Amino acid sequence: MFSETPVNKFDHDKPFKPSNPPKVGHNKTIAKFPHYMEDPPKELTRMKEEEGADVPKKFKPTHTGKSVPCPSVAVNIRNLKASFPSVFRK
Repeated sequence: MFSETPVNKFDHDKPFKPSNPPKVGHNKTIAKFPHYMEDPPKELTRMKEEEGADVPKKFKPTHTGKSVPCPSVAVNIRNLKASFPSVFRK
């Protein structure tokens, strides 16, 4: 009933590379998921202060004040005039 049509095969010189590859991460790549490797334990090394050595001064901030935030849009004069026209009537 159905006749098989010949398939034109083309030998490519480059391997397959998707045109829009997904971002790298869990379930977003076509590569095999890497095997689990445990983090190596971190060794703590403490330095003892020498008794006669000069110790540098500790960090001292130049100011302790905080910046003032911008006033809200709600207290803008133009917005107040639109919301409460009777208050700003001349």
